[in-house]
Amino acid sequence: MNEQQINDIFSYSLSIRRKLHMYPEVGFELPKTVAIIGEELHRLGISFTDKYGKCSLVAELGSGEKTLAIRADIDALPIEEKTGLPFASTHAGKMHACGHDSHAAVLLGVAKYLKEHESELPCKVRLVFQPSEEGAVSGAKMMVDNGVMDGVDEVICTHCENGLDSGNVGICYGDYMAACVPATLRFIGKASHAAIPEAGIDAVAMAVEAYMQMKEMVAAEAGEDKYIWNVGHFSGGTVHNIVPDSCEMYISFRFYNKEFASRVENRVREICEAVSNKYGGKYELSWIMSTGSIHNDENVTAKFEKCVRDSGIPVAFMPQKKSSEDFAWFLEKTPGMIFRFGTRSEEKGCTALAHRSDFMIDEDGMKTAIKAFCSYVFRS
Repeated sequence: MNEQQINDIFSYSLSIRRKLHMYPEVGFELPKTVAIIGEELHRLGISFTDKYGKCSLVAELGSGEKTLAIRADIDALPIEEKTGLPFASTHAGKMHACGHDSHAAVLLGVAKYLKEHESELPCKVRLVFQPSEEGAVSGAKMMVDNGVMDGVDEVICTHCENGLDSGNVGICYGDYMAACVPATLRFIGKASHAAIPEAGIDAVAMAVEAYMQMKEMVAAEAGEDKYIWNVGHFSGGTVHNIVPDSCEMYISFRFYNKEFASRVENRVREICEAVSNKYGGKYELSWIMSTGSIHNDENVTAKFEKCVRDSGIPVAFMPQKKSSEDFAWFLEKTPGMIFRFGTRSEEKGCTALAHRSDFMIDEDGMKTAIKAFCSYVFRS
């Protein structure tokens, strides 16, 4: 891939990115986004399907025994944009504040280059455009459940990174991003007048006792395992003179080790059962893993690192993150990895981290991602 070719592809991707940025959509409600991507694939002469779920698109190029999948998430966030960009969001209360517009535009650029060189491809390449990475319901899980990974031997993806200087690629071997359980715990007691507390069952008292026990338990169970245990919402009762009959907690539990997480879940249930029995109340627990952890396969990551270094792209090693990414559902099916492409530029004012209303990227970083993907495909 020579400099002229990458500049041509970059110019194409840049125009698509700015168009997508103007029309951000959230979750699984992405009609405009999907229409833009579908129109571009059609214009490039690439057939595609939406059979893997709502507002998803998948295309395939090349031939051969091996299939390499490349995934891009395409949804935005419910944030009011405050960047002042000439191509800022035209959808009130919605913004591409995590850079998924750049991910989609990069993959379309890759698609354009691969289509132009399809006869030279060493393998099949499956292009996966995924909805609802940011949503409470995972678009990745939907697509995997619908068979998008059938026949895939390897899967890779990328994410823009304003903590990494533009022009660089960031990688991390092994455990990289955490699994996440957004748990909801509710204690159910019995209301009574505050003057006769013995006639009621105090749900707040149950919740407070369980809160303290759970916090100590997780620390004890963890040992050397890294984790986050955060109670982000704690609410019970309605007025000052009634014993509260309900108290609710929202818990974010993040981890890398599934065995540790399983022990924690069992102990949480034991604690809640014991506390409820002690007070004579009940409890309800919703404990669902929204996504597993990201484990970058060592062999795939090593191949990728060598490939991008040979292409002249600077490589930085990224620290482990406790944030989550539903790309993990793809990795449940086959080895793969996620890499970062740097989009930080102090000169251009691109320093704000993702999920902020003033988030902007140095778009030149997209060129690095395109080059990395295309170089890797032809070395697969």
